[in-house]
Amino acid sequence: MTRITGRRLSLGTTAGLGLLVLAAGPALAVECGEVITGNARLDRDLICTTDPALTVDGGRLDLGSSTVVCDHEEGAPSVGVLLEGHGARLRGGAVTGCVLAVWVAGSGQHIVQGVTASASNQGVFIESGGNRLLNSHVLRGLNDAAVQVNGNNNLVRFNDIAGSTDQGFEVNGNDNRFVGNRIGGVAEGFQLAGDRNHVVRNHIIGATDRGVEVRAGAHVIAFNLIADGAADGIALLDSGNGNHVHRNAVYGNADEGLEVATFDNRIERNRVLLSGVDLQDTTENCDANLWRDNVFETSVSDDCVD
Repeated sequence: MTRITGRRLSLGTTAGLGLLVLAAGPALAVECGEVITGNARLDRDLICTTDPALTVDGGRLDLGSSTVVCDHEEGAPSVGVLLEGHGARLRGGAVTGCVLAVWVAGSGQHIVQGVTASASNQGVFIESGGNRLLNSHVLRGLNDAAVQVNGNNNLVRFNDIAGSTDQGFEVNGNDNRFVGNRIGGVAEGFQLAGDRNHVVRNHIIGATDRGVEVRAGAHVIAFNLIADGAADGIALLDSGNGNHVHRNAVYGNADEGLEVATFDNRIERNRVLLSGVDLQDTTENCDANLWRDNVFETSVSDDCVD
């Protein structure tokens, strides 16, 4: 297996936007199956039968306007780009035709920015911690989440997620932040487990199942727009106790706009309208849930819903 080494990319900040910028490196003759430990920029499309197609082990890979394509027999496992080691960078271009487009592994602190990831099963799998997935387009088509986050303390910001017959985001780790993502054409926007994850200022439009489903843990769900779903807008279920759900706009969902079936939650200042039922608390007398200053028209719960 060939290793490509070279000078590393510099990091900067775009004024006013707070976005990370990866400096362009020289275009190198990167070949399928290589391990990049330095700085490389793809100079052409690659069609690869290796698994993974490329590995970035603590290095920097700029795909530019090029595409990495997995060309395996149907049903064979295939990874497009694997990030290993510590602090790897993947920027630009596209990864397609794989079972898993981008696998964020190693010891973490990696950055994936401006990548179009399209896969038959899963667009991006974040296994490690302290990573950033930024300004990317994640598309996929079969029976797994577009983005799965099992690691902790990751930042997932300003991404476009579409085309999943399962979740847009499946979250199993802790203390992750999902900010300003746009999600459409998925079965479920977010499925939350783990603990202390923040889902803030995302747009979830037209989900064929729930917009946000909490299955375990206590999370912050705030300032999101959740509209035109075929089921619930937000649902707190199973062992998902102690959530703070506030200042969301939830409109036009076919079942409940906001359903609470767990305990010790704070539901405050949400605007929930035009749903089958806007608000519902299925616990007895709302138990220890706090409902305060929500705007809604319909409820089938006790007077404790406000």
